[in-house]
Amino acid sequence: MQNSNPKSINGLMRYLRDVKGIEISGSTQKRRLMNMGYYHGYKGYRYIHEPSKLVTYAKFEELEAVYSFDARLKALFYPQVMFMETAFKNYVLDVLLSSTNSESFNEIYNVLLDNYKMFSPAGKDFNSEKRRQDAENKYKNEIKHRLGLRNRIYNVQTKAYCNNNKIAEHYLKRDANLPIWAIFELLSLGEFGHFVSCLNYDCRKNISNMLGIKQSDDSNAMMPQRLIYAIKDLRNSIAHNDVVFDCRFKSGKIDKQVINAIGNATGIKNLTFEEITDYLVLVIYQLKLFKVNKTEMKQTISRFEAIVEQLRSSVPTNLFNRIIYTNSRSKIQQIRAFAVK
Repeated sequence: MQNSNPKSINGLMRYLRDVKGIEISGSTQKRRLMNMGYYHGYKGYRYIHEPSKLVTYAKFEELEAVYSFDARLKALFYPQVMFMETAFKNYVLDVLLSSTNSESFNEIYNVLLDNYKMFSPAGKDFNSEKRRQDAENKYKNEIKHRLGLRNRIYNVQTKAYCNNNKIAEHYLKRDANLPIWAIFELLSLGEFGHFVSCLNYDCRKNISNMLGIKQSDDSNAMMPQRLIYAIKDLRNSIAHNDVVFDCRFKSGKIDKQVINAIGNATGIKNLTFEEITDYLVLVIYQLKLFKVNKTEMKQTISRFEAIVEQLRSSVPTNLFNRIIYTNSRSKIQQIRAFAVK
């Protein structure tokens, strides 16, 4: 393990100046660096995408501009992703209650959270032993996936009760089961995606139809869960005040089904989610599914443009082009046209 001495704010300024070659001095910049903090002041912005892709800053103002760009992005996206999380849960909740006329998790688990059944090899013919074994393994994994959800639901309730969560206390102290809406309040967005993925095809299809997803884009009724997973990492990174400007938060590839559906709806075909503009596209696509008014979507796009232009005017062109790709403007134009349709 590499040893390093902890740095005071003065030590950090000397390090940035003497080791990294960044122009920084004076009480004003010292205070601004102090307000940014050690991680956000340098560690979080010393590279783009991965630690091997370092940024060579010449002036403190350039570092500060990237920091400010990141902070403004989080301020822009925070209310949107929180809204989408709430909306997703409410849409799913409505379908669950309509399908079962019950708010009991046990009832929903038995009646709707049974997607594993479609993978059963019973009664099917296989042309080789390997195919049969593969099918049996898939079925077993789907059962494990469902059981894992149930265990997670109980663990979440236990943790919430031990942490004096008011919702959990209200029900559990009365020896009552938490209704499904209360369970949803306790689930993280990733856990909620797990829940949706265990719902049977008919239930997922109802959710997809309620969202207004084109049937041609969702023949397998997996778009709802994949949209949840697509936005999950951005939501979590913003909530924990992690760095978002370079999409390093992305824990895995965005499913091609999501990329194709967005492309079909917006005309944007080159989404990679390696650059933050692609997440603007994802956010606007989902906001439109939730019937958010055109004015609000246009305002979000315009604010994003203004944030990008402020970065453009504050850093060297070569650095800007590493953060915002050259096709960003065309994507913004296309997503604006989609928003006002």
